[in-house]
Amino acid sequence: MKKYLFPLFLAVVVLFFSGCASKQTQVPITERIQPGVGGQPSSPEGLAGQKAQEGMITEEALSKEEKERRRKAAAEAAVAAHLQDIYFDFDSYAVRSQDIPILKNMADWLLANQAIKLTVEGYCDERGTTEYNLALGQKRAEAAKDYFVKSGVSAGRIKTVSYGKEAPLDTAHTEDAWMKNRRDHFTGQ
Repeated sequence: MKKYLFPLFLAVVVLFFSGCASKQTQVPITERIQPGVGGQPSSPEGLAGQKAQEGMITEEALSKEEKERRRKAAAEAAVAAHLQDIYFDFDSYAVRSQDIPILKNMADWLLANQAIKLTVEGYCDERGTTEYNLALGQKRAEAAKDYFVKSGVSAGRIKTVSYGKEAPLDTAHTEDAWMKNRRDHFTGQ
């Protein structure tokens, strides 16, 4: 008889707990949104404003935000795909001959995409003083900007900044690392 009591007890416990499980029901969005004046649904614009004031967001507004976020990410990726770093020789801000085609491609792309604004960031390797490298980084950024302006890109679309030796791409203390750090980096928006 004891053999049958334990399985029976186990079955009762399982049935008890399965009956206590909370059940979730799907509520349509129209029922989750409060109705407007007189029991009528508000306009989507008024509803979004109402929910924004209450700290809530509608699914429609959320999808707009998501679409805008995705659009911006795609635009940034498209811009980044057309920008490529150029490198400099030690203690120089002269654009190397092998980097001229890179600048030409970027200039052509900028001319075809007038809405794009560009930031040219000048960098140096770790050798030299902070002040010297900030000035050299600025001259490197200005050299690229000058090329773009001579190619027909409006100077107002190009901003320059120097980071000197403060933000190395490679932190090793080797000639290969220093070569990677002597560069102009381009960002667009």
